[in-house]
Amino acid sequence: MRYRDHTFLGTTESLCPQCLEVVPAKIIVKQGRVYFRKRCPTHGERDDFVCSDAEYYDQLQFLVPARMPEQFGLEPQRGCPLDCGLCTDHEQHTCIGIVELTDSCNLTCPMCYAASSPAGKHYSYEECTAAIDRLVEAEGRPEVLQLSGGEPTLHPDFERILQYALRQPIDYVMINTNAIRLAHDRPLVELLAQHKDRVEIYFQYDGTHDEIYQQLRGQPLLDIKQRALANIAEYGIHVTLVCTLQGGVNDHEIGPIVQLAASAPHITGVSFQPATYSGRHVLPDELERRITFPDVIKSVAEQTDGLFATDDFMPLPCAHPNCHSIAYGFRHHGSIIPITRFVDARNNLDLLANGISFRRTEARDLLQKYLGSNACCAGGCCGPEDENGAEGNGPSGNGQQLPVVTTDLSHFNSESKGEGSASSESAAEAFFRRALSQELGAKDLLRITITSFLDAYNFDIRRVMKCCTHHVLPSGHVIPFCAYNVLYRNGHVALPQLTRDRETVADGR
Repeated sequence: MRYRDHTFLGTTESLCPQCLEVVPAKIIVKQGRVYFRKRCPTHGERDDFVCSDAEYYDQLQFLVPARMPEQFGLEPQRGCPLDCGLCTDHEQHTCIGIVELTDSCNLTCPMCYAASSPAGKHYSYEECTAAIDRLVEAEGRPEVLQLSGGEPTLHPDFERILQYALRQPIDYVMINTNAIRLAHDRPLVELLAQHKDRVEIYFQYDGTHDEIYQQLRGQPLLDIKQRALANIAEYGIHVTLVCTLQGGVNDHEIGPIVQLAASAPHITGVSFQPATYSGRHVLPDELERRITFPDVIKSVAEQTDGLFATDDFMPLPCAHPNCHSIAYGFRHHGSIIPITRFVDARNNLDLLANGISFRRTEARDLLQKYLGSNACCAGGCCGPEDENGAEGNGPSGNGQQLPVVTTDLSHFNSESKGEGSASSESAAEAFFRRALSQELGAKDLLRITITSFLDAYNFDIRRVMKCCTHHVLPSGHVIPFCAYNVLYRNGHVALPQLTRDRETVADGR
């Protein structure tokens, strides 16, 4: 009797990398690694490598019901990913809305997914503000707007666009930048500092050696990066370090980057992004060499000497579990203690569901809910009334706070990681006390995220439909990040016509 050379996990739809047509794909495992076996009617069958460790793949237990946007853009006609707008089949609202101000950049990075360069054009002020308005219209109160490019700080109206965005009901404005301008433009840094309670710098930072920048960005940039970080630190502006990972180039820098962030309270996050093969970034000789998210999780644990462990990471529940992995560390007396050492977040997904930031009021409310469901009132007696008048788990409906945390930590997760240690117990008490009193701020936390973007090789319709990071266009289209970069940016798929009266599709399905 013959056996297959693989284990079958399921099916999805992907893309043929040669023609970019949507094709059926089997999800299979060979020697512990995940592949898509695709069948294109024109180009035949192929196996494309997707994930290095099947044990981390498709952790569907982390899925939660999605939050819908206030408005969708259209009803689907051709099916995902050909009806992006968002269509009513989309399964998540916009956690991060990306507005590109320009295609121009002061770098010509060999790996740029957008193929930006100094020759790119700027979008008009009116186009940029129209896209911002559309994000607000679709979301009501967006959580995060990211001003991107190209290099957004090159736009001649950058400061004006930023001020416009800050006048809108948007929680945070993130600036996606290579930071070259921030290294020498003190007035710009001072402007950002005036709004540092709502502005964060999404800072391109690929490592601590110039040869890394030479390979990934086309020129040595370490001195510029260090000067920009020093300027930002002087004003205490929040920073997320964003590292694009290329195997054999900077995957050994994962630990040093985390340690740098851990040593600087104004660095509130690190985002590791395994390289994606779109735009100007060509496929390596062997697709098997690509870094995938389990590689990064393991490298964080190995290269930080136990600062973070592999089981401190979990999928971000607002997206598909293969899209984002996240770990939070609490800054306590000069140390970083992962919050999983005292919070069983895996069994309390509402701590992280449908968003990526940790706002003070939200932290208080969610932790009240956590305490209520795990300590004094597991039956929900402390919860607010829902729309039908029923009580649910959560903060009390009359606005009263639960008591601050005491030294009784029996309801916290204190298994083998730091079990019974005074430092973990002290950190837990401090964490919950600050959260419940709304004193917990961004500088109290270090967020490590791993974002696995899609290209034509690992494209997965399931992930696209659950995407929560969206390009917002002046035309009014809201398009999942990876679908836009692979299919729409280059015009392979035309933008669909939006429903003229968007209220008719506001409720979705």
